[in-house]
Amino acid sequence: MATAQRACARRRAGAATLLGAAVVAAMVTASAPLSTPSRSAAEAYALAPWFEGLTLPVAVVAIADRPDRWLAVQLEGLVIDVRVDASPSRPFLDLRHRMTGLQGEQGLFSAALEPRGRALSRGRDRYVVAAFTERDTGDLVVAAYPIDEAAWLADAGAELEVLRIPMPEPFHHGGAVRFGPDDHLYVTIGDGSATIDPAAERSGAAAALGAWRGKIVRLDMLPTAGRAPAYAVPEDNPFASGTTPAGDDALPEIWAYGFRNPWKLTFDPASGEAIVVDVGADRWEEVNRVQPGGDHGWPAREGRECVRLEDGSLLDRACGTRADVAPWVAYGHLALDPDGGQAVVGGVVVRDPELPALAGRYVFGDFVSGRVWAYDPVADRRELLLDAGPGVSAIDEGPAREVLIVTLDGRIRRLVAAR
Repeated sequence: MATAQRACARRRAGAATLLGAAVVAAMVTASAPLSTPSRSAAEAYALAPWFEGLTLPVAVVAIADRPDRWLAVQLEGLVIDVRVDASPSRPFLDLRHRMTGLQGEQGLFSAALEPRGRALSRGRDRYVVAAFTERDTGDLVVAAYPIDEAAWLADAGAELEVLRIPMPEPFHHGGAVRFGPDDHLYVTIGDGSATIDPAAERSGAAAALGAWRGKIVRLDMLPTAGRAPAYAVPEDNPFASGTTPAGDDALPEIWAYGFRNPWKLTFDPASGEAIVVDVGADRWEEVNRVQPGGDHGWPAREGRECVRLEDGSLLDRACGTRADVAPWVAYGHLALDPDGGQAVVGGVVVRDPELPALAGRYVFGDFVSGRVWAYDPVADRRELLLDAGPGVSAIDEGPAREVLIVTLDGRIRRLVAAR
């Protein structure tokens, strides 16, 4: 077993960037054939310049009630206010004093703007929520900051801590924050480790309902007019009672579990369902349509395969015998599939009126290979759209529902039909 533990604990180098420095090496065997995506759309789409000059951008935040502007989230700790008319941009929220991005995959991961009507219904200021790696502790912190609507600035000095999750390593923090169509705050939390210890991971954090890591949580943030409590547990959360149907203890905040590094989250505008991408270990990348209360597989399963140790035994002996949630989309790493990738990046369900052929399809990409695909859930088909180059850090929706491809070189480009 010692040999198997050493083999499963080794790290392999990923993309040499702040977002992908290391991923887990795990021995797995194939249980499903590779699917080759259609290439019919590869010459039908292109990327048009949209905005540039950012520093390590990782997200675009559209503002429903202010269509004249949008927010850019930068890994190094700034959220930037950008005007659609190209007026000079300025800081909206500065967290550089609070966070660190010095190691692994640390940084400011995302920001979510509270819907204005939600704040008004509670009789208080509107807040912006951010998720970041805290300086000194290395904890994943989710915090909220009140907004001065007249000045259109967030007050970093009035921070309200919502969640704090200690992380064992500077990898796999997750860190996506979004307000859902139900007005609740969703937070993705990674497993926090770039290594696998077989003895521990058979019942590891991602599968344990008493642990925060490897989860998506759902919160009613600031439910009253005051600043306390920071959140309440929605009564319809799957484990709101604090127990599972079998009577085991569970954190009531949990919405879904069994994730490795669920670092991007969006919602299907038609169904309201959450869609999350989960970065894989050695062989597979996943897009998951989230099932409330569901186990989404990690660490027992990667993609559609059960994870195996070097000696051929299952990492989790129960894998394949219980009903977990299979990925919506899975694609192979480059060693398995030269047309694949190494680190999945999500993603939006297309609503751009200038992309009618893609309406209702989910567009996502890969951080390492730079490929961008569209998934058609009706035909169950993944189609290659184009190659955006390495360093794709987000695919988000713009103020006019544009499909935007964000890259770490500071550029944001719009997906357009080729002329």
